[in-house]
Amino acid sequence: MIDCFEKQNLKKTIISGVLLLLATFFVAVGVAEISFPETFLTFTDHEWLLDKWPKAYRYNIHVGVGAVIIACALIFPALKIQRDFAIRALETLCRIGIGGMFIFASIFKIQDPHQFATLVAQYQFFSALHIDFVNNFFALVYPQFEFWFGLAMIVSPFVKESSFAIFWMFVSFIIALAWALWNDLGITCGCFELDDGNAHDKAEAWTSLIRDLILIWPTLWLAFRKNKSLIGVWKKDKEVK
Repeated sequence: MIDCFEKQNLKKTIISGVLLLLATFFVAVGVAEISFPETFLTFTDHEWLLDKWPKAYRYNIHVGVGAVIIACALIFPALKIQRDFAIRALETLCRIGIGGMFIFASIFKIQDPHQFATLVAQYQFFSALHIDFVNNFFALVYPQFEFWFGLAMIVSPFVKESSFAIFWMFVSFIIALAWALWNDLGITCGCFELDDGNAHDKAEAWTSLIRDLILIWPTLWLAFRKNKSLIGVWKKDKEVK
C-alpha cells in the first residue's frame, strides 16, 4: 500500500517536473526572442525561416510573448499535479534565473561606469528634474545594487529582502523606459550591454519594457516567500506541535 502510494507520488513529481522544465524552456525562449535576438534560443532569425517568410524577424516580440503564455499554461497543471514540488521548483528556478540575470546585467556597467553614466544621461530623466549631478552617482551605485542583490537572491536565505529590492529596481526600469518612449527618445536600454546609445528607433525600449513587465511578477511573488536558502527550499517544513 505504501509502495503503491510512493510510486504514484513519484510519477506525479516526474510529470510535474517535466512540465516545469518545458515551461522554463519556453520562458527562456520568450525572454530571448523579446530582448536577445540572434541567440541560440531564438528562431525568428533563422535563415530557413527567413527564406520562406522574409519578415519573420519582425514578429520576435509576438513569438516571445506567446512563448511566455505557453509557459504559464504549463505551470498551472504542474501545480495541480504536484503542488508542493512545483512551488519549490518554481522558487528555485525564479531565484536562479532572475538573480543570475541581474548579476550578468551588472558586469558591463561595473566595468565601464563612464559609458553607463552617458547612457543614463540620455534618458534625460534627471535633467528634467534639474538634478543632473545624480547621473554619475547613479551609474556608480546602481550596478552594485544589481550585482549584490542578484547574488543575494541566489546564495543567501534573504529572498524576501533581495526580491523586494529587485522588484523596485524593475519599477525604476519600467518608469525610465516609459519616460523614454513617452518623450520619443530613440535610445538603447543599456540593460545588458553598453554602446554609444544612439538607436535609430524605439524598438529596443519597447522590448525592454515588455521584458521587465513580464519579469516583475515572479519577482513580486518571491518577495512574499519565506526566507530560506536554496537548499532550505527543498527541506520539509517541521510540523508545529
